[in-house]
Amino acid sequence: MISENNENVLIERFKNRWKQFWSEPAFAIAAIIIAVLLILFILAPVVAVFLKSFGIGSGGFTLQYYERFFQTPNYFRALKNSVSVGLISTLIIILISLPFALYVTRSKSVVSKAYRGIALLPLVAPPFIFSLALIILFGRRGIVSSFLNDTFGIEFSIYGFWGVVIAQVLGYFPIAYMMIESSLRSINANLEDASHDLGAGQGRTIQKITFPLASGGILKAALLVFVMALADFSNPLVIGGNEPFLASEAFALVTGRQNLEMAAVLGIFLIVPSLLIFLYQTYFMSAIDTTSIDSTSGSENLPLNTKIKSVTFVISSLMVFFIVTMFFMVIAGAFVKIIGVNNTFTLEHFSDRSGWKYMYNSVIVSFFAAILAAGLGMLQGYLTARKNIPAMKFLEFIALFGLAVPGTVIGIGYILIFNGPPFFLTGTVLLLVMNMTFRKIGVGLEAGISKLGQMDVTMEEASSDLGASRFYTFRKVVLPLLSPAFMVGFVYTFMTSMISVSSVIFLISPGTNLASVYILNLANQAAIGRASSMSFILILIVVACMGLTKWIEKRSNIGI
Repeated sequence: MISENNENVLIERFKNRWKQFWSEPAFAIAAIIIAVLLILFILAPVVAVFLKSFGIGSGGFTLQYYERFFQTPNYFRALKNSVSVGLISTLIIILISLPFALYVTRSKSVVSKAYRGIALLPLVAPPFIFSLALIILFGRRGIVSSFLNDTFGIEFSIYGFWGVVIAQVLGYFPIAYMMIESSLRSINANLEDASHDLGAGQGRTIQKITFPLASGGILKAALLVFVMALADFSNPLVIGGNEPFLASEAFALVTGRQNLEMAAVLGIFLIVPSLLIFLYQTYFMSAIDTTSIDSTSGSENLPLNTKIKSVTFVISSLMVFFIVTMFFMVIAGAFVKIIGVNNTFTLEHFSDRSGWKYMYNSVIVSFFAAILAAGLGMLQGYLTARKNIPAMKFLEFIALFGLAVPGTVIGIGYILIFNGPPFFLTGTVLLLVMNMTFRKIGVGLEAGISKLGQMDVTMEEASSDLGASRFYTFRKVVLPLLSPAFMVGFVYTFMTSMISVSSVIFLISPGTNLASVYILNLANQAAIGRASSMSFILILIVVACMGLTKWIEKRSNIGI
């Protein structure tokens, strides 16, 4: 009898929840559409890769592909190289980011402000641009390599394991730097002052107070950089030489050997660390914040003493020098015939018709992806923050997980799902747009939730009290107020889609090639001039987008 009563209660609750869900049909339908799209374009590809790695879909369940992975020295070496590169790159980046962020946050000089801007430059470039610059300088016929060979008889080449490490250090440095700088700026300056007043030297204060308080941001930065370095696709492909890496080997298995099962196994080794770290950051680290923030946070800290300032300045200057040099090499390579060999000024590299065509493709695909990602993300943010719709938190998790899934895994998953019945979308512009949209939808979602958190719900209640329907209130009151969040999602998605490589390279066709993939192919073919010219154009477009993003951020108080 008790069990029957419980069952009736559950049924009644379900009916009430169902009625409440459909009380606003427009929002209910929107929630269903978003759920279907998120599952189809984010969750399903990941699940498809997981199932394929066990042979499901091409036979029965089997572990033979995992056995083959561990029995094949090249695959195991690829895993070892990827993990080793990730760990070494992460360690170097953190060791550089700490003094760099310390110098920038504890100095008000013009130099420190300039350094802060230069540190962010790698964000505007394709992920492999530093590999391209390193080839110009240290390749087999590079400027420095040729000088060493001609002058001292020393043969030197940057290709291989350490070339990938250097490229990743330069490329992923701004990610760690931004997070660590933000943590250092958030520390309550009174705590450092108290340590100083009690007689501790500045070095001890930094060691015992500053860095421990910023440890949350430092750890987040390290985890994020490690995942990005582990899943790096383009740098190993361009400068890795004969060294195997997980992402590049997976690409070779798909495009060269049509071995989707083994490619899926390599993809699993890429996604497992990403998933674990994503869960750790989302559900564990979010509840632990060691940074002390109050009304005095962000106030003026004690200036660095001469010794510490000198050390941090030297390290920061060296990093700035390398970043500027890399960019200069690429830009210079676009305007000379053969950089380091024939430095005659020319504009012929910009006459590449294929390059301009693919640049146009990138702009169009990125534009529509940005509109969809920003619009759907903003709508999902509203449903999550304002509507009591079942499973919206789970859908929020999927959307944010799309940002963490390695591009190689998404690319393989899309091939598995959209290269056969009931979908035949590989090689189409539509699939490229969907890929970019749902890899970045989490940014628009978070921007929308952040903006709604700043909005007083009484404005919506007042509109309803005056007789407006909830949909009319959403359209006339909420949407205008959410326009800054839409622009944040739009600009970010457009900017990152323009330089995206790892997932779209699996999905392009000769007619739908994109600029970033084309530049990557040019770099692999040692067509340095054309690769540099297209990179220069791409950088200009992304710089404009970043400037617009910062302007929106200041106007709307939305952090990105």
